[in-house]
Amino acid sequence: MHVELGNVQAIVTQVFRRPIGRHLIFRFGEREGARSFVRELSSGITMADAQLEESPDPLVAVGITFNGLQALGVDAGLLAKFDAVYKAGPDGQVLGDVAGSRGDPATWWEGCFTTEDVHCVVHVYVRSDDAADVATRTIRDLARAAGLTELIPRQNDTTLETRSLGGAKLHFGYTDGISQPEIRWDDAPDTPAQLNFRRFLLGYSTPEHNSAPPDGAAAALVRDSAYGMFRWMHQDVATFNRFLEEEGPRLFRSLSPADAEELLAAKLLGRWRDGTPLVLSPDRPDPALSASNDFGYATGDADGRRCPFSSHIRVVNPRDTPLDPAVVDGVPRVLRRGMPYGPPLEGEEDDGVDRGLVGIFLCADLRLQIYTLARWIKRNNFSPVYNADRRTQDALVGNRAVPGSTTNFRVPGHDGTAIVADLPDFMYTKGTAFLLYPSKATLTALSSAASGKEGRT
Repeated sequence: MHVELGNVQAIVTQVFRRPIGRHLIFRFGEREGARSFVRELSSGITMADAQLEESPDPLVAVGITFNGLQALGVDAGLLAKFDAVYKAGPDGQVLGDVAGSRGDPATWWEGCFTTEDVHCVVHVYVRSDDAADVATRTIRDLARAAGLTELIPRQNDTTLETRSLGGAKLHFGYTDGISQPEIRWDDAPDTPAQLNFRRFLLGYSTPEHNSAPPDGAAAALVRDSAYGMFRWMHQDVATFNRFLEEEGPRLFRSLSPADAEELLAAKLLGRWRDGTPLVLSPDRPDPALSASNDFGYATGDADGRRCPFSSHIRVVNPRDTPLDPAVVDGVPRVLRRGMPYGPPLEGEEDDGVDRGLVGIFLCADLRLQIYTLARWIKRNNFSPVYNADRRTQDALVGNRAVPGSTTNFRVPGHDGTAIVADLPDFMYTKGTAFLLYPSKATLTALSSAASGKEGRT
């Protein structure tokens, strides 16, 4: 079989290369109004058979929460068969957003509403501010006519807007979007470099690639849809820059201060800020390797001297690293879609302006893919390479308030292992929602009474 890409939202299959994004969050009102909104919106959703570079603004995607499906009147018998993690909503403890920390779920959305209030998120990507205003006004008019309430996630009443910093850069200076899974969209034999589409699309569950709903009318309802985590993350650029300035020269005394800072930044991520993998070029960035993904750790850097074991990319994609026997499902992969928000900051003094990253992480199994990676981030205890200290965290994105974890960062080198004590928090979460990104057929069903009948096949 072959996936009909015209039925799949384009955000699942492609990166939207537009410099401006807006994320409009809504709560449905009465049922018929909610269905009307989905019906009117669906004709403008960008599907995966579109030629994105040639497509006019806007590119549009929509995700719906479990509470949103309930509000749309989806049959309770069908809803019961959905992914249990999706139904429950994001668990801060599992995600590492522990109570009392800056990422405490009680503080999400700047206290303007709760995650339970969220029914849908509309993502709009455009080339200009004028196009953003037109698209935003159009969607708000649809929502207002259908009786929806817009949920504004900022106390200053502004929309959550993302904006390119240029050159695919993020606020910490890293180049984003280098490592994306290659997906096989049919049932031809997978190559070693490709992943089966069932890892990301619903409605095709098999014993090897499980997803929920597993079969029957519920699986038919969501076929060609995907689950996703919508995540709003603040990046503390001043703390990050100050950490590099203070710790880099201490760790790498033979280098100039500027070079020492760059090397420490690379050690935290696992790539130089231009994208060059440390495994392939441990001493300097190499433009010829800046987009490279052809490397492993087991043979290329078994002792972590090039890329520390707790570097971000080594945690979330350990590649050929040996895993504990308990990790029976292998390395989970997700599709990442993200853009920075807020203005850039130079230097070590915080200006009080909010900045960071808005990410969408797509998959077919939230527990296996999202929650597994979250557990690995908050405690590196999934491989024998961490036997020296299984309480360490992802050096870049870990929440240091996670109970039982250590804030030490181990940096192996030719002269032994250096320890960076008391890693600060470089990031914290400001909001998270679990969404279903419905296929075209699913959107049609959700906008009508068909989704309220369990007999649909």
